Amino acid sequence: MNDKYKMIVFDIDGTLLPFGIDELTPRMKEMFRKLKEAGYINVLCSGRDIFTVGKQIHNHYVDYFIGANGTFILDLRTNEYIFEQTIDYEDFVKFRKYAEEHKLSFSFVGDKWGYYNDLFNIDHWFYQPYKDKFISEKEFEAQNDKNYLITISSNQPEEWAKKLNKFFEENKMNMWVLATWNGGIFLSSKGITKAVGLEILGNLLDIKLEEMVAFGDSENDIEMLQHVGLGVAMGNGEDVTKNVAKEICMPVTEDGPYFKLKEKGFYD
Repeated sequence: MNDKYKMIVFDIDGTLLPFGIDELTPRMKEMFRKLKEAGYINVLCSGRDIFTVGKQIHNHYVDYFIGANGTFILDLRTNEYIFEQTIDYEDFVKFRKYAEEHKLSFSFVGDKWGYYNDLFNIDHWFYQPYKDKFISEKEFEAQNDKNYLITISSNQPEEWAKKLNKFFEENKMNMWVLATWNGGIFLSSKGITKAVGLEILGNLLDIKLEEMVAFGDSENDIEMLQHVGLGVAMGNGEDVTKNVAKEICMPVTEDGPYFKLKEKGFYD
């Protein structure tokens, strides 16, 4: 056991699972078992939510799920939310009007349903397996639901991110662009990131960020990798993510986290 660390944190897509795959390899399943038997706290920290996380949430060796890029923390042992930071309804109404005027495709997630507007492709490979858990955003008010994270689909994410942040600032909204990727934009309550979620969980468990190891591949993992004691970027990760990581492991298709943790003495 590596006594320097207490918590091991994993992004999901591109880190634990290749994109489009929903089953851990036997070696990755063994990794979680070995970590738990060695006494580590295992955490999933993902842009996924309770609807799209799929079977990964039923891993008996995982203790917590930090979902929707840090906007909530779910204790998987008790199935209770121990932290939530939602988007204000008034801010969402302003955003929705802006999205309608500019013909933006978006979805968002609460704790009852996921929602999507008329322009959103719910049959995209990522959402299609979970489409029965998503309904029209026109039904949002009737559900008395929460709003954790908005996802905009766009092939011009950087351009729209600048426009949206300007819109939020001009309208004094408590929202921001949490991260972008080549297919879109994540919007959340201002100040939320995966790193913030980890710090909140650490405070609840009396574990410091420097006592955590985290693995990630994308832009929304950057702050997480920067702030933990050992931030490891995936070999298949984006260059901007690799540039901030302390170490790099083999790609997800080669079970990179398993071998990096073994190399660092977390298990035999």
